Amino acid sequence: MRHKGVNAGRLTREPLEARFAKQWQQQNDYGNTLAHILNVRGDGRPAEPSERDAEVAATVIQWLGSHVGQNFLRDVMGDKS
Repeated sequence: MRHKGVNAGRLTREPLEARFAKQWQQQNDYGNTLAHILNVRGDGRPAEPSERDAEVAATVIQWLGSHVGQNFLRDVMGDKS
């Protein structure tokens, strides 16, 4: 499954977004992170994410690497610098 966001075209000019996207892809290639996040059954078995699930999640993860996403993370973590 491809874990690629809708704004993947930005990756060539936004290095931090690219790092977030790459790490997310690796997490899912080797650890099925999205499948575990979406486990609504609560039984420890990974869910089966749809392509749309993967696209939405990858878009959000890439956004965290954007300037706006970084500000969001700083606000959440209490760093106002």
